[in-house]
This record gives sequence, structure tokens and C-alpha cells, in this order.
Amino acid sequence: MQTPARWWRSRGWGARVLAILAALYVLYALVVFFLLPGWVRDQARERLTGLLGRDVTLERVALNPFTLSLTAEGFSVADPDTGTLARFDRLYVNGELWASLFHWRPWVGDLDLDGLRVRLRREADGTLNLDDIIARLSQDDPQADDEQTPEQDQETGPPAFTVSHLSLSNGGVDLIDAAGEEPVTLALPMAFTIDDLTTRGVGEDDNRYQLRVEGPDGGTLDWDGRFHFAPFSVDGRLRMDKVDLVAFGQLLAPHFRFAVPAGVLGLGADYRFSAELGQGLTVDNGELTLDGLRIRPRDGDEDSLVVPELAVTGVALDTAGRTLTVPEVTVREPAARAVLTDQGLDLATLFLPEDPKQAERAKEEVRERAEDTAEELRQGEADWRIRLDRFAVEGAAAVFRDTTLATPRELTLTDGALTVSDFRLDQEGVRWQWQGDTKVLESGTLSHSGEGRLAPLDLKARLKVEGLPLATLSPWVRAAMPITVDKGRAGGDLNLAVSGDTPTVRLTGRASVADGALSENGRRFLSVANLSADGLDLNTGTEQVAIDGLAARGLNFLHVLDGQGRSLGERLAGDDGGAEEGAAWRVRLGRVSVKDSRLAHQDLTLSPEYQVTVEQWQGHMDGFDSAGGRAGLETRGEVNGTATLTLKGTVDANPVTLDLDGSLKGYGMQTLTPFTARYLGFGVDRGRLDVQSRVSLKGERLDSTTEVAADDFYLGERVASDQAMDVPVKLGLSVLRDGSGMIRLPVSLSGDLSDPDFSVGGLVFRVLRNVLVKAATAPFSMLAGLVGGGDGDLEYVPYAAGEDRPGAQTRQALETLARILEQRGNLILVLTGETNDEDRRALGEAELVDEMGGDWRGLDTALTGQEGRERILEAYRDRLDADPAGLGDDDTERARQAWRRLLEQAAEAVDGDALADLAATRAERARRLLTGELGVDAERVRMARSRPDGDRAGVALGAEGL
Repeated sequence: MQTPARWWRSRGWGARVLAILAALYVLYALVVFFLLPGWVRDQARERLTGLLGRDVTLERVALNPFTLSLTAEGFSVADPDTGTLARFDRLYVNGELWASLFHWRPWVGDLDLDGLRVRLRREADGTLNLDDIIARLSQDDPQADDEQTPEQDQETGPPAFTVSHLSLSNGGVDLIDAAGEEPVTLALPMAFTIDDLTTRGVGEDDNRYQLRVEGPDGGTLDWDGRFHFAPFSVDGRLRMDKVDLVAFGQLLAPHFRFAVPAGVLGLGADYRFSAELGQGLTVDNGELTLDGLRIRPRDGDEDSLVVPELAVTGVALDTAGRTLTVPEVTVREPAARAVLTDQGLDLATLFLPEDPKQAERAKEEVRERAEDTAEELRQGEADWRIRLDRFAVEGAAAVFRDTTLATPRELTLTDGALTVSDFRLDQEGVRWQWQGDTKVLESGTLSHSGEGRLAPLDLKARLKVEGLPLATLSPWVRAAMPITVDKGRAGGDLNLAVSGDTPTVRLTGRASVADGALSENGRRFLSVANLSADGLDLNTGTEQVAIDGLAARGLNFLHVLDGQGRSLGERLAGDDGGAEEGAAWRVRLGRVSVKDSRLAHQDLTLSPEYQVTVEQWQGHMDGFDSAGGRAGLETRGEVNGTATLTLKGTVDANPVTLDLDGSLKGYGMQTLTPFTARYLGFGVDRGRLDVQSRVSLKGERLDSTTEVAADDFYLGERVASDQAMDVPVKLGLSVLRDGSGMIRLPVSLSGDLSDPDFSVGGLVFRVLRNVLVKAATAPFSMLAGLVGGGDGDLEYVPYAAGEDRPGAQTRQALETLARILEQRGNLILVLTGETNDEDRRALGEAELVDEMGGDWRGLDTALTGQEGRERILEAYRDRLDADPAGLGDDDTERARQAWRRLLEQAAEAVDGDALADLAATRAERARRLLTGELGVDAERVRMARSRPDGDRAGVALGAEGL
């Protein structure tokens, strides 16, 4: 048997070389098969653990020296939060030695990865579970970039290599969001293939790839195409089909305030990207669809947004040319629901972060970006050109729910349609056109169209509203003031223009309200059959509003003064009644007209309640301007169904000026019982009132003259009232009533309205009260003024002290009485003779003078002569039996004091019968003068018992038969 040594020696060099090669190959195979895999496995685990800072597991490595392949199994990178950061079941790499030699670059036939799983976790603070690895890798060689040679800097593209077939099977990514209370996981299965991956490929079939990602609920993403290196470029098609958005919504839930209960996404596009200078990303045939999308507040049970169908077609994008074109966007039957709570409108905050600080930052960023964009547009610096040919919404609906009201209420828009066309964004700004219509509040309709422009803002719109039900808005009106909108339909044909950086709004056209009604706390106070404003022109820039014609038909207004004396305006103003107002707008009204209308006033402070109505009210005002200018006013109506009220004149708002003539004819006075009962203590039995008045108001100065005529006015039964005047008012009215039963009173008022103590109502009451008091207590003084009897002071007929014969003053007073009696045929004059202390002194002096000889010439004359002084002093001794020596220092002073005491004694000594005779004689002489010389019927003049100790020196005047 031949030994190996002999065999070796017996062979030539060729056989020996072959034997050496065979032995080396066997050794290579043994090492690769049995020794190298373990070493590679251990080295890989050790080096990767040190590189990543995580525990790395690699269960098995197999090498095949014959096929030049590597198989690695059971690889994983540990993670403290998820357990495993990344893992795969099997990695197979098959090298192509001959192809590498032939092409003079690394060539891999197959690279297959099976069971790759990556678990990415995001914490509440935004950090990822691989941030530490990224930071570790970035610190490994901080100066690597600085050490590159110029030649390396100039090289472009990756090193040359080729992989004939690269594939991933049974792969997936788990996205875990731990920002919420419970972590949310989204699992995305993934698979892809790349054929002929080469960094130097130039053939059409090189670098073809296919990527497929399956959604958690069956949706798919298919991404296929090819790419090139040096320069890098990629092109192909991306398509997503039936991607269920529910899982993605769950992943976003911890960061936003909404959930996605349903929704399917689809999109597709042809694309090309090139890193070459002047190139970029282009997209063609782009399309996007949304089916059954629902967005709901995370803690709510109703959807805020529903989009049954949305389709975007024909999208084209060119980032190099900065153009975006969208031929058409269609949205069918979308529905939105917004809920207003004490924290605000939910739809406005739905897409903001949950954290309040982050939400404020997000809003601020959006605001700043919007301002920057607007400024760029204003300066013509927009570097993108965007075109949307048509955006159409069909069958839209919206609901607004307000939970801040006492009883939550909703507003609705239904059957909405909107088409936006020719939307453009370029260096000339943003501009578009639109038209649409919708049903508002279930029965109203709104049609709108127009065109707009941004930066600067320029919006022009045409609005047409029909049948808008105003009662639906009542809860919001009632929340602001105690008013209920019972019914009404609003309409309008309006043009709206909004322009400028600080927008100016101008609204023109026509508006109307039909069959409207308002109530206050359940009581109807305003209704109107039709109210229209024609030629409306409202401008916020000039702060003016003008209306060519404001017409009301069938207006019915009730003003109620409540039990606390508050007017309607005071009740509606509430606590804000004294709030400061801003600068007043200028208001111009061409013609304001009213017809077939009714006004009513009700005063609940009176008992019984007082109410007055003006029926068949009609009238007009022309040329009103709040900036100044005389406006003509003319109106009329029937008061309480019988009287006629007319008003005519001019008004001026700046300065406030009124010049009005008004008349009231045939007013039935029985309705005044609430006033007469309170202030006079009697109800009204009957009467008819006529009033003719002229009112002038200039600034704060009010002047008015009024002629009051009350025909057949009589009071009825007494009514208990604490506020009634304690005077014989019936007597006063009888005094004022002439022979035909008419009472005529002139009433003049003047005053400063700015004076807090001045009140028109209070002044009128005081004037009437004074008239009645004077008429009752001094009837002939009252009547003297009415019939032209001088200054009206005729409380009695005066006589000179001690005299019983009429003097000139007495005759004048009696002549006035005669005229009064002639005009007041119902009066019976009662004469009461009176004497007073002046009469007593006059009679005593007359008696004293008689005793002194009858040639008395007066005290001053007597005091000048010795004889006169002696006569006085002698009379003092005789009548008073007293010595005048102690009355003074000289004869003159003693005589003066003596005369004073003599007069006092003489007055006291006057007999009462003398005074009674004087009083009776005065009355009798006055009666004879009236019935004789002045022609008064004797039956209308009666004598009363004289009053010798009265208040007056004359004849008191009284009246009977009133």
C-alpha cells in the first residue's frame, strides 16, 4: 500500500500543486463551515453591542464556502421599553464571485431578509427609543467630515456595487405612542423587492423596486419604480388602496383632541425625483380619495366632521418650477358639527395639541406664518404658482350647537352646494370665484356668488336670502336681553364688498322682514307685517349707513311702563344702560314711512291700568340726516278709536332741534280715570278733550305752548288715593267751565332739559295742579286771568279802610266780575262783606277826630303847632285819665306818643255792630252796583252773612251752583 509520502514523492509538480490546492480547499471548507460562523457570530454580537450600546443577540451564523453565501438567524437588538428594538428571523446573502470578477465590482446575487420587525416607541416628551443610538453613532467619529480629502469631496455617488435581487418578506414596523394614558400600537406589515440594484446601472431594467406595506386592517401601499445613482434619481408610481385610517387615528389620539372612528384613504401618483441641479420632484396624474371619513372629539359621542366621499384628480406638481395644479376636487355630502361650550368652540380647537401650552404655541406659529404669507403676497414675493380649476361641494350640511344657553339649541345648514373655480396663487396674489346655495335653518335659503382676492383683500359677493326663520335665533337674542323672537322671515338681495388690510365692509342692496314679532317676558310688544329697507348702503370705512326708503306696514308696537316705573328701553338696557358708547355713525334716511299701523302705551304704575292706542297710524319723514339738516315730518292716527291725532313739522338731529305742531281732537276723557283717580281723587264721568300744541326744542331748551279744551268734562265718584290733591277739584273745574260746558286752558312750558330737576311730566302736573288749586280756592282770580281781567288777582272786591262807598279800584273789580258772570252763566256770585283790623282803626280814628272838633287836618299838621299838640294832650288826659308828662322829653314827642295811644284806645272801643254794619253796607253797595249799573241778573248775586272780623277790608267773593 502506497503511503502519502511515497505518493507525494512519486508525483510531479503539477500533481503536487493540485494536491496542495485540494487540501487548502478542504481546509477552507472546514474553516468556513465549522470555525468561522461561530467567530463571526461572536464578533458581530460584541461589536454591535459596543457600537449601539444595547444588548445584541445573534443566534446562528452559517457560511457556505461553495455558494459564497451567508445566513444569519435569530438577530435582535434589545430595548428597555419595548423589549426588542429590531429583530429579524433570517438574513441570506449570496455572493456572485465570477460576476464580481467579470464586472470588477462587488456583485451579490440575492439578498433576502425575512421576518424583519422594528419597534419604534415615542414617549410623552417626544423622544424616540432609538435617540440614544443616534446620538451614540454621531459621536463615534466627530472629525470624520473634516478628515476627508479634497479628492473624496469631489467624488459623487456611492461606491460601485450590484445586487441582482434584494427582498424583504414578512417584515413590519410597530409604531408605539406612549404619550397617552395607555400606549397605542400601530403595526404595519411590510415587504419589498428590488431587482438589479446597481450604483452604476444604465439599463431600463436596472434598479427596479417594489415596496408593499399592508395596513393593520387590510389596506395596502404599493410603491414601484426604479432609481439611479450619480446623480440620484427615482421615478415610478405610488399607490395606496383602502387604507383604514382608524388605526392611524388611534396613533394620533394622544396628541390631538379628536378620534377617527372610520375612514378609508386612497391615493396614487406618477412621480419622478432627481437630485440633479435644476431638477426636483414632479408628480403627475395624482389622485386622492377619502371614503366614509369621520372625525369625532375624543370624549364625545357625535361626529364633528363627516366626509362620505372626497375625490381629488389630475394633480400635477413641479417643485423645480414651483407649480401645483389641481384640476378638480369634489366633496359629496360632507357634514360638520360644531359645539360651543364654556371653553370655546370645539371645532376650532379640535386639531390643536391637547397640552394647553403646546396649543398656544401652535396657534401662534400658524398666526405668524399666515402674517408672513400675507406680507409675501402683498409684496408680490410668492414663489409658488398654485391653480385649482374647480372645487365642488355637493349636499353639504352643518350644525352649530350652543351649550352655553340655558337650554342648548342648534342652528343648521342643509342641502349646501358650493363651487369654487379659477383659484390662483401666484405673484399677483390669491384670487378665486365662487357660487353656491344652501338651506338655512331648515326653511330659509341663501344663494351667494362672487369673486375674491387676497393681499390686498378684495372680496365682492352677491347674497340673496329668502325666508330666513328669525324665531330660530330667539334663544341667542333672549340670552342677551329679555326678548323672544316669536316669528318672522328675513330676506334680502345684497351686495357685499370687503377690502383693505384693515378690512372695510360695504353692504348695499335691499333687506326685509315679513310677519315678524317680538315679545318681552311673554308679552308681545312689537309685530310687523312687512318692514323693508330699500337702497341700503352701509360702509364701515366712513362709518355711515344710508337707506333711501324705510317702509313699515302693519306695525304694531306696545310700550309698557312696568310696575316699577321702568320703560321698555330701561328694561332692555339692564345694568348696561349707563355704559359708554363709541363714536356715533352717520345715519341718512331718504323717506321713512309707516301705514296701517298701531301704537299703544300701557302704564302699570296706575290703578286701574292706563292704556292709550293710536290706530290707523300712518305718516312719513323725509330727509333725515344725523349729521344735521331739517327733516320734514307728518303723521296722523286715531286715538282710542275716536280721537284724531296729527303731527307736522321738522326735526334736526345736529344740533337737536324740533319744531312741531300737533293736535288731538275728540279724545274721550273717561280713559284718563287712572290719572284723575290718583292725582285728583275722582274718576272721570264724561268729557271730550281737544289739544292744540306747538313744541320747540333747540339743543337742551324746550319751549311749548298748548291750548287745552275739555268739553263737557265732569268728574265722577270719589276714589281713595294718597296722592290726591286736598282741594275741591270739582269746584275748581266748575270755575273753569264756561256756560257751554267748555274748559279752556293755555299751558306754557319752558325749561332746560339738561337740568336734572327739570321734568316735562312733572312740570305739566304742577301747572295743572296750580290751576285747579287756584280755581277752587280763588275762582274769580282764576277766571279774571282767563277772560282778560287784568293780572288775574281777583280774590275779593277791595274797599278803602273804614269806607263803605265803592272807590275806583272797587269799581274796576266789580266790572271784571260782571264780565266773568256774563261768560260763566252757570256761576252764582256770593258776596260776603268783611271788615278787618284796618277798618277798626279807621273807624276809631274817625270817632276820635269827631270828638276833637271835626277840623282835624292830620297828625303831622297838628304836631307843628302848639295848639294842635295841646289838643292831643288834652284828649289824652280826658279819654285815658292819664298824665302825658312821662311820654317824652318834649311836647312834640309827648303829643306823638299820646296820639298813638289814643288811636289804640279808640280802635278797641269800636263797637262790633259798627263793623258788621260796615261789612253789610259794603256787600249791599257792591250788589246794587252789579245788578243796577253793570247789568248783572239779580238772581245771580246773593248776599252771605257778613264777617266783621274777617281778613280783608272789602267784599269776599264766593260762588255757588258749580
